[in-house]
Amino acid sequence: MRLTGWLIVLIAAAALIYLTAPNPRRARMARWRHEVFAHRGLHDVDRGIVENTLPAFAAACENGYGMELDIQFSKDFEVVVFHDDTLKRLAGDPRRVDACTLEELRAFRLHGVADARIPTLKEVLRLVDGRTPLLIELKSGRNNARLCRALMELLRDYKGEYIVESFNPLIVGWFRLNAPGVVRGQLVCPMREYIAQASRISAFFMSGLLLNCVGRPDFVAYNANAARFFSPHFQRFVFHTPMAAWTVRSEPLQAVVRKRGEISIFERMGNG
Repeated sequence: MRLTGWLIVLIAAAALIYLTAPNPRRARMARWRHEVFAHRGLHDVDRGIVENTLPAFAAACENGYGMELDIQFSKDFEVVVFHDDTLKRLAGDPRRVDACTLEELRAFRLHGVADARIPTLKEVLRLVDGRTPLLIELKSGRNNARLCRALMELLRDYKGEYIVESFNPLIVGWFRLNAPGVVRGQLVCPMREYIAQASRISAFFMSGLLLNCVGRPDFVAYNANAARFFSPHFQRFVFHTPMAAWTVRSEPLQAVVRKRGEISIFERMGNG
């Protein structure tokens, strides 16, 4: 087949995926319009409150904000709350989080702050206790299905509100198949941001939201600061897919997000 033929097939396949992928259940997403989540808790390292720690989540609760947080496994399969794959940025250690046991992780003081320890999700749930809603991001790793199952087990008796999201369409797909009652979101960023961890073809499909047919997300969480980022805006205007914007750091952007009725995932606000 000539190049032109393959190009036509590719375009037709992409069009078919786009037409069959969206499945936003707008009725149940109506509750989440205008919801505001503190990104990794209400943190401010200048005041000694470090991201994804119990003080950051306590501050979010005290100020009436929902909170976004990140979960992954330790080496001994404890569900811990931590964003990065490695400990380098926050603890100065080059090891991967999943290469350390929970006991080893607890020894770190993030950014050198005395009470800034890596918490388990169980500890966070006990602290929040349903006071404000949670937006839980599942980090993609070596045991994705096991992490999904562990999360649902921890949430089995939790009385508070929560929704989930992931960059990995297979994780979103797990919730579609195994926990369809849970509101699920597909995280997305521009293609260049996937290149370091994925092939160009995979990066193209993920950044273009062409794998939404796998997870059928209820909402799309997009990088609101990225320029020339086509796919989430296409979803919004063509399919009216509910959206979540990250990371909102200015009042003007917050006003745009609020006007659109989107979920806002914010950090400290400036005027820029």
